[in-house]
Amino acid sequence: MARILFSAHDPAGHTVMDSVDAGNAEQAIASLAARGMANIRLRDVADLIAPRDERSSPPAEPLPLRPLKQQPEPSLRTFSVELLRRQRYWIALAVILLLCAWVLAHKPVLILALGVLLFALLPALWQYRYAMCHDRLLRAIAFGRWADAAALAGQLAGRVRKPMPAFELAARAACICAAQGGLDKARTALEAWRERLHIKAPVAVDQRLAMVSYAAGDYAGFVAACRAAHLAAPADLACRVDLALAEARVGDILAALELLAGLDVRKLPPTRRPFHDWARGMIALRHGRSEALAALGNATRSLQVHAANPAVWVSLAQCTGAYALALAQQGRCDEAEAALRPVWPVLRVHGDRLLLTLLKRELPAASHADDKKRAAARPAG
Repeated sequence: MARILFSAHDPAGHTVMDSVDAGNAEQAIASLAARGMANIRLRDVADLIAPRDERSSPPAEPLPLRPLKQQPEPSLRTFSVELLRRQRYWIALAVILLLCAWVLAHKPVLILALGVLLFALLPALWQYRYAMCHDRLLRAIAFGRWADAAALAGQLAGRVRKPMPAFELAARAACICAAQGGLDKARTALEAWRERLHIKAPVAVDQRLAMVSYAAGDYAGFVAACRAAHLAAPADLACRVDLALAEARVGDILAALELLAGLDVRKLPPTRRPFHDWARGMIALRHGRSEALAALGNATRSLQVHAANPAVWVSLAQCTGAYALALAQQGRCDEAEAALRPVWPVLRVHGDRLLLTLLKRELPAASHADDKKRAAARPAG
């Protein structure tokens, strides 16, 4: 007998996603038909986990990762280089005008060139302090330094005027509040934005409510908010992948399978493709299938490319934790510990309860190393 996944319509016309024990596909269909099911579709887990164009590709092994605590803060030089890159056309125009002013000895052209240069550089340079403060906020959230994070969010709140950046900052503040036990207060704060953003960003509030619920450990609320975002924008493939990942991690694995079925990865925004791999890997991991290692390895490697950005650290830690668990379950504990150790200080704060429990059981040395250091650093008494 085998456990065969299926989707079908029950006698009342409702869609059902479940599994049936049967010797083969024909027996499964006969058994379901006898129960009054219609439009029966059997699901092969391996087919849903591995897209056709990836089945013969070698898995991408994650790169050695510097511990997240040691990732350097962005310097003024880094900020300036990025500023010059973004404003290169305005700067080029200013240089051309300066050359014209020098050749023609024309003072008004010189004034115009300087004006263009100031327009291109000064506002962005003025934002450098804001960017550094925001970077420190993301780092504080990643490591669970909630008091520091709340203070930084308060400092930034007075500097933001545009609606979307103000909303994103409010969402960060709500996550900080929820992580400290204020889930209802956090939800109320975000709901106040719903009418204001309904036209411009109809799924934004539900997406951030998902973050807030997860921060509080309300996994049912996390999945429900992802589902609300998907229902509000069913054609948005990013929302579909986010829901599939939420279901695969802490929800209904059959719902995750259904969401990924038939999804064309090529149409996904590049930033969401690692999350598609992550969702496939989690489905395989929960089914105990070896495909988990390749999918989670690809997702982890893709996220590691952005490891210098603290906005990615929480996702990187969670995905790497799942990859380490897949390694450990295949007996590759040394590799699993090496993968887990750099991200553990973030994962221990933001990992879901099931993943953390399994990691502590499979890899006690790696997962407890940072905790022992923290305990040793505390003053006696």
